[in-house]
Amino acid sequence: MSILSMCIVPRAKFFQSMAFSIIAARLHTSQPTLTSTPGASGTTQAVEYNSSASAVCAVLLFFNIMFANTLRFSRPQLQTPVIMYSIFANVSQLMEAFLSGFAIATVVHLVVFPRSSRDVVLDEFKDYCAALKRAIRAQQKYLQTMEHGDMLQQAATGKTVSDVEKAAKDLKAALTALGGLHAKIHAELPFAKREVTYGHLGAKDVKKFFGLLRAIFLPVQGLGSIADIFERLASQRGWNRIPDNVQDSGSSNDNLDPAREEAISEWNEIMRTLHHPFEAVSQGMIDGIDHASYAFRLAKRPRLSRKAKTQGDKEANAGLPEPGDSNFSEYLRAIDEKLWDSRAAALKVWCAQKGVLFPDSIDAEAVAKDFEPKITRITTQETSRHQLYLILYMEYLLHAASRGVLDLVKFADEKLADGSMERRRLLLPGRKRMRKWIAGAFSIEDGSNHHAPDSAEAQMNSVALGDAFKKQKDPEHLPPTNGWQRFGNGVREISHMLRSNEMAFGFRVACATMSIAIVAFLEQTQTFFVTQRLVWAMIMVAIGMTMTSGSGLFGLFGRIVGTFVATVTSMVIWYIAGGRGIPGAVIPLLFVVIFIIYYFFVKYPRFLPTFIVTQVTTCLIVGYELQVDKIGIVRAEASGQPYYPIYELAPYRLATVAAGCTVAFFWMYFPYPLTARSTLRRQLGESIYILANYHSVVHYSIRMRLDGTGGDVTDKRSVSCRMEKIRGNLQAKMLAFLTQLRGHLSFVPWEFSFGGKFPYQEYNALVKDVRNLVDYIALVSYASREYSRNPKDAAASAWLNDFAILTASIKPMSHEITKLLIMLSSALIDGKPLPPYLSTPASYGLSNKLMELDPEILSTKHFLEPGYASFAVTQVAIKLIIEDLCKVLKRVQALVGVVDFSFHVVSTNDSDSTPVHDGEGKGKQE
Repeated sequence: MSILSMCIVPRAKFFQSMAFSIIAARLHTSQPTLTSTPGASGTTQAVEYNSSASAVCAVLLFFNIMFANTLRFSRPQLQTPVIMYSIFANVSQLMEAFLSGFAIATVVHLVVFPRSSRDVVLDEFKDYCAALKRAIRAQQKYLQTMEHGDMLQQAATGKTVSDVEKAAKDLKAALTALGGLHAKIHAELPFAKREVTYGHLGAKDVKKFFGLLRAIFLPVQGLGSIADIFERLASQRGWNRIPDNVQDSGSSNDNLDPAREEAISEWNEIMRTLHHPFEAVSQGMIDGIDHASYAFRLAKRPRLSRKAKTQGDKEANAGLPEPGDSNFSEYLRAIDEKLWDSRAAALKVWCAQKGVLFPDSIDAEAVAKDFEPKITRITTQETSRHQLYLILYMEYLLHAASRGVLDLVKFADEKLADGSMERRRLLLPGRKRMRKWIAGAFSIEDGSNHHAPDSAEAQMNSVALGDAFKKQKDPEHLPPTNGWQRFGNGVREISHMLRSNEMAFGFRVACATMSIAIVAFLEQTQTFFVTQRLVWAMIMVAIGMTMTSGSGLFGLFGRIVGTFVATVTSMVIWYIAGGRGIPGAVIPLLFVVIFIIYYFFVKYPRFLPTFIVTQVTTCLIVGYELQVDKIGIVRAEASGQPYYPIYELAPYRLATVAAGCTVAFFWMYFPYPLTARSTLRRQLGESIYILANYHSVVHYSIRMRLDGTGGDVTDKRSVSCRMEKIRGNLQAKMLAFLTQLRGHLSFVPWEFSFGGKFPYQEYNALVKDVRNLVDYIALVSYASREYSRNPKDAAASAWLNDFAILTASIKPMSHEITKLLIMLSSALIDGKPLPPYLSTPASYGLSNKLMELDPEILSTKHFLEPGYASFAVTQVAIKLIIEDLCKVLKRVQALVGVVDFSFHVVSTNDSDSTPVHDGEGKGKQE
């Protein structure tokens, strides 16, 4: 029990799990034993077989296992307590052993591993800062390769042949790792805010810290989409394939499209113009993250400054602040302002490429008079307008990321100034957080369950879908109007629970357990059950089965491997110690083995159940032999189990585990398999439902920002503040869902395939498309912050006010995307075909409609307006959203099909069929 208690997990999770484990153990103190009872003399008492008692025990055991495993998979946070309950349900009279193990684990947790959840989150903040720096460096490298390289190049063989493509792949890998870490921290954060700890940062400080990191994460994630944008551009225009003999980006080929070469040359020139400001800001952001790390003691400040190391003269650079200096925030602010003031440089290059002069100031009437008609003509061309928007896109997001780092640096300086980082103090959660903890312990909430064996192995997270997903309107019943009808609804809830997927799984586990346990309740085989130690096989069935056959097969294989390793290590320990059961020799060796297993336990948490089985089995085998050596063989056999030396007992244990895993494997496929494939399809549909919710919230947020009705975002009671919290939660839910979907994809190869092949590539591509939609919707939400305005504020930008009025008049924010996502979600969850004639919303063409209403609204006079750059970012992101939504629609149609009402007239003399055309003249196929 001390091993299963997981004493190395963070404090909040440990005590929550320990509380439920004690309750689970106490709930089963009245369960009868399956073994014989030793008498006072050490011999087995002659107990008369009672068929009625055996039948009652069998029924109680069946329902115990069924309801326990139903709870185990409906509430993932209860996995460890339910595992202990299942063990106690199979083997009783262990209360003292259970509580002793719990006590040992608690002491070890508090004395040997005194690690709080807040310490874990701060360590993850440290990793997050390092991941941000890697992403920024990868982004900087990619942008620099665009100064001379071919950003549209991709070899026909699919191999990486250019520095640009290599940098793009490194950038995507860095951003993927950063996104996974972001979701992990969001799941761990509730535990960190609810526990009692002794440290520097309170719950509000930790929450704000993560919010500031998220403000950096979003623009950095958006900048990473530059590589994706150029890949799409090349694919749409047929420029993404070049001859294999072109080995580097500097090579030229006369057969290449002149338009392609011109586009590459223009972007090379633009990126060379942006080199110095982008490089300065990127280095400034890295230094700012280092400054925050030093302030929050996530990293130690080096004794020798960076500049002194590189130049060897610290005095010559004394005027330039470095990370950790008190005036570093002012230095970082100056770098950010310099970038914002130099925005016109790239626009001048772009205008020169189009053959027009860029006015140095709005007052340059002579130049502007000639400039306006030319630039208006150019920006009406879709290609040129997209190029302009992409320049503004990069400049705005880099500035936004820099501004986010500056806010983080200011927060770090505030904590240093108020003395929070000087001394530790006792930090207690408030009443509100305690109420949330109690409610969250019994309900499904967003969280990481990596400390739970099944969730760690299956890479599952808890994701609450919300009441709107579960509480659907009943077409067969009206809402209750009196007490009797409400009572009837309560009765109907019981039937709903009994037909749930969790209850079906609990019933399956109970049947599998009883396949072995029935031997213990029959008079002819009861002795065989006890003597052959089949109880361990029964326990392995009860704790080893999982919701999907893929993860279940993976887990059962891991448990057999773990038991085999334990078989070998236990005999090695025993015979190295002399083979005579000397505790002074055996126990130190057992400690070393468990220590080594724990290393892999921490290093590879996905194999958590395998390592737990290895530790438990090793302790059971070695502990049994030590017990026999202490009390003697006669008293050891008093339970009815014959004594086996270790070279027989260890293989016996392996055989019983293998037998239990075989039975579990059978019941995972009988009467029908619960596959990772069906779970993947269903959860993919659920993730698209959350995505629709996310898009809808972003839509309303933008509308409120344009109308100025959201209120102050810093006011907790304002609509803007609440909407911001909802957007952050929904984005984190999506990231957690995507991690879970990738886990299901990894288990698909473990499942047996009958019939046609599983469309793995289609599902994998669909998961990637959904991830892109999450990123681009988040980018639209982030960039539209510049639209926030107060209608009563006279100092607000006149252009922004005009833009809001014009946008409201044409109503560009449709609900077509949300409706389509809901239909795609329902089709995937139910496995039903989509309705016919579905199509993605066409690009609204907001730029053209705005220019029709007011030709001046998007003129060059407003190029440097913050809102104009934000408008460019949202236009680019919305175009990408439409493209990805089209891909998602086509992939879902290919998976679930489309409803087809067509029919064919078939001649009896000819097997060919003639399709009947609809009113639009389009042929339909059966």
